[in-house]
Amino acid sequence: MVPQKKRTKKRKSKVANKPLSRSLRVYQRISILFVVISFLLLLFVLYLSISSATIRVTPNAQVVSHEVSMEVVPEARTSGQVSGYVRQQNVELSDTFELPEEGAAASEAKAGGLVTLINETGSDQALVATTRLLSQDGVLFRIDEAVNVPAYGEATTMAHADEPGLGGEVGATQFRIPGLSVSVQELVYAVSVDTMTGGIQYVQALSEAHIQDAYASLETRARDEAVLALASGINTDVFDGAYVDVEILTQSVDAEVGSESGSFEASMSVQVTGLFYDEETILQYASALLQGQVGEDYELAEVSDGYVIEVRSVDASAEQASLRVYIDGTAIISTASDILDAERLLGRTTGEAETILETSELIDEISIRFTPFWLQRIPTLEDHIKIIVDY
Repeated sequence: MVPQKKRTKKRKSKVANKPLSRSLRVYQRISILFVVISFLLLLFVLYLSISSATIRVTPNAQVVSHEVSMEVVPEARTSGQVSGYVRQQNVELSDTFELPEEGAAASEAKAGGLVTLINETGSDQALVATTRLLSQDGVLFRIDEAVNVPAYGEATTMAHADEPGLGGEVGATQFRIPGLSVSVQELVYAVSVDTMTGGIQYVQALSEAHIQDAYASLETRARDEAVLALASGINTDVFDGAYVDVEILTQSVDAEVGSESGSFEASMSVQVTGLFYDEETILQYASALLQGQVGEDYELAEVSDGYVIEVRSVDASAEQASLRVYIDGTAIISTASDILDAERLLGRTTGEAETILETSELIDEISIRFTPFWLQRIPTLEDHIKIIVDY
């Protein structure tokens, strides 16, 4: 018999869970605490980075004004001067004025108008006063004064119908000159570009009002013509400020007040003085002075369009002028004012911030908006506070 081996039973050893040591438990708690503190710090940093307050201020606006004297000179060199031009010109005008139909009696008169005499020959052609002109319709006219028409040239003069009435009111046409030889009539002739007028006149007593209206018309014409001449060579885009003074030297009419007439001639001689200056430069200078008039806590928000530039005197011989400039505008509280210093509001509640700001007479209304919206106090960092002045 083979002897049997004795089987031995192996026992599995079980390792029991031993409790952590005291030092390990301490380290575990410290780690957890560190994580919690780090998370809280992260939240605090995030809060600081996104928290902000926007404070909108509606100011009490104040009207400010200033008046300054300036000189216009050919070349500005000092403060209070502006470059410009002073020019002067004499103008003489005369014209015929028709009396109005209202209240007048109609009567026949000789129609007339301006004609151009043309000479296509190589010799001057002299024409005496009352030289006849015959229209293509056979209506006879006569020139008012003697004229010498140069060789291969032209001359203009007034001509009137030989007979009164509407028959003389012919349109633009060509005239031959019956007093010249037939061969010359083809080369020396007259033309008109406008209709002859005045076949019927409305006669009434000349009044002082008629005369004054005529003078006013001549003065306006003289002014307009002179301004064009005086502004010649001046860059009016730069020297856009303009002043014109018209001094009447002489004026007269060829009829007396109360005389019966359908028309009369008025004459006038005037002296026109023109002043041209750089208006933009004047406004910039006056605006800078206006800014200096606002209070310490104010800034100039806008300049009014209602400025006034008054010409006090003009010296044409010295080419200088004196101006008075009035300018006004609106001033509001400055964002640099100590009243709007953000440091005064750090950590304040909405009510406290509003109370601090509303004590100033420079402020009308205040609104405060927080980010995030649930905040109740102004941030404690100045760069997280935005103050806006709404105007």
